[in-house]
Parts: sequence; structure tokens; C-alpha cells
Amino acid sequence: MTRITLSLVVAFLLTGCAASDMAENAVIAPKTVTVAQAATDGPHFYWYTFRPNQPITLSERVFTPNQGQYQANYRWRSGKLFELYQQGQQRIDGSLIPFQLQLRFDSDGLAVFQRYQQGQTILPLTDAEITKLRRQAAGLATRVEQLSHRQQTWVQGHWQQQQFIPCQQHQAVEVVAQTTAEKLSGQGYMAVSGQLQGQQLNVANILLQRKQQQCLVAPNLLEN
Repeated sequence: MTRITLSLVVAFLLTGCAASDMAENAVIAPKTVTVAQAATDGPHFYWYTFRPNQPITLSERVFTPNQGQYQANYRWRSGKLFELYQQGQQRIDGSLIPFQLQLRFDSDGLAVFQRYQQGQTILPLTDAEITKLRRQAAGLATRVEQLSHRQQTWVQGHWQQQQFIPCQQHQAVEVVAQTTAEKLSGQGYMAVSGQLQGQQLNVANILLQRKQQQCLVAPNLLEN
């Protein structure tokens, strides 16, 4: 009888701990970060919302000199990839071809919807390709969280008459450049890695510079 009672107590305590952990994770407010990376293929810009070890949404914009540009949205449910949508350009046989790729998964991780279009042609995706896309999404979320830990923040604005005007305000700020002071020239849009603190912008590197470019916002390709 004592053994039965003890087993019930242990089971109750374990259940209580699990419920407590779930409740604690549920009340943790999601965190949203914006980070950037100067990759070998061009600058990558990310908007990421997550809880500890649990991605929620990830938006991505990529600008590549040779492959064109693309944008993407990823969405998870209970830590499992639920949907992804990629849209942009791919270089095929020397030409830039527009593409759209959308996948949706069930709770077991099986693809229940797919659509992959190159130009005007709709193509099927193999199981191996779908698995690769799922793994890439998981790896991307991990990489973005690591970039956040390393404080890979970025600031965007317009460089006009030797002044930088951030997108989120209409007043020029003082630029403190580390190794790229001589590159801060020209006119137009500029995205830099660094931090904006008050009226001072600390620049580590130039990520993207274009004469004609609106301020970047997170893509919104997925239906609510």
C-alpha cells in the first residue's frame, strides 16, 4: 500500500512539474528581433519572432548581385514548421526567372499543400526537396537566433548631403563609422550593420546601398 501511495505521489509531482513548465512557457511573451547578415551571396535581412527554443514567425529579404532578390515568410505552430512561402527570382540557364514556392504541413510534418512555379510553369516537388526545405527553415531559425545573440542589428535610412536620415525618423543623426567612413558617400538608400543610440549611429559595415530603394519592411506573403 505504501508503494502504491508513493508511486501516485511521484506521478502527481511529475505531472505538476510538466504542467508548470508548459504554463511558464505559455506566459513568456514572444520576442521579436531584426538582424542582418552580410553573407557571401549578398545581404540578408531578417524579422524573427520566437520564444526560447520555439520559433513562431520568420521573415526574410535577400539581395544577391547575380541571383536577383527574393523574400520569404516562415510560420511555425507549437515549434513545428506549419507553412513557408518564398517568392523572387532564380537564375536558370543564365536568365533570371521569377518563382513562387509555397508549402503547408500538418501536425505530423507531412506536406499537405505544395505549389512551386517557375515563370508560367508549375513543377512538382519531390519528397527529398520538401525535406530539404524543412531542414533549411529550421537551420535558418537557429542561425537568426544566433545572429540575435551576437547583436547583428542593422539600421536603414537615406544618405543625403553627407547626412544619414534613419527610416524611423526624419532627423539626421551623427554617423560614427569604424572601418567604412570613406565608403559613406553618394545619395540614396543605405542599410548598415550597427546600432542607433539616440542621435548617434555607430556603423560597422555597409550592407546595401541603392539610389532608388524604399525602406525595407518584413514581407507579408502568408494568409492570416
